[in-house]
This record gives sequence, structure tokens and C-alpha cells, in this order.
Amino acid sequence: MLDLALDNRIEIYNPLDAAIQEIDLLFNTENTELIGYPEYGINFEQFLWILTPTTSEFEDYINQKLSTLYYLGMYQYQAKVEFAPGEIRSIYRIMIDIYISDEEKITKEYEFR
Repeated sequence: MLDLALDNRIEIYNPLDAAIQEIDLLFNTENTELIGYPEYGINFEQFLWILTPTTSEFEDYINQKLSTLYYLGMYQYQAKVEFAPGEIRSIYRIMIDIYISDEEKITKEYEFR
């Protein structure tokens, strides 16, 4: 069980739901926001301002961060990154495939500008 509320009204019992929640928490937390764990979180801004970003560098960074998640580790997963250069800022589209079984998967998508 994963308790997500201070007043104990929200509880997640399904490991797949907990894995998705872990990804959301990781992606919406900047580095150094979590007191005592400065390495937790993802600093997407660093990739948006690099002059010559590559999707493989970004995929490696994402996979390194995802490998630390407990509930996601119960599943096979694959992170893919698509890059679209913009005139002012670049756009990254991140797709995380979580394989529930050999024939079934879900995809969680994020887009950062």
C-alpha cells in the first residue's frame, strides 16, 4: 500500500498505479526540492537549454532516474524520447512503456518545453 495523503484518505493498493504515481512524482519534482535527498527529481531545464542536445543522452538520464523507483522496478519498462527543435525553446516528448504482460502494455507520456 502507498499512502499519498497527509490525512490518509488516498491509498493505492495496485502496484501498477503506484508505479505510475512514482513516475509522476519523480517528473514533477526538481532536483534539491526533497529535503535530505538532493538527487531525487529530474531537472528537465538542463536539457532544454543545451545547445546540442541528443535524445540518447536524455534517455540515459531518464532511465537512470527510473531505475531508482521501487514499484516501477516490478515491471519491464522502456523510456523513449522524441526531440523537436523550436525557434525559442526545444520540445521533448517522453514516452514510458510499462509492460504488464507479454501482450499488454500501457504508455505514459510527458512533454516538456
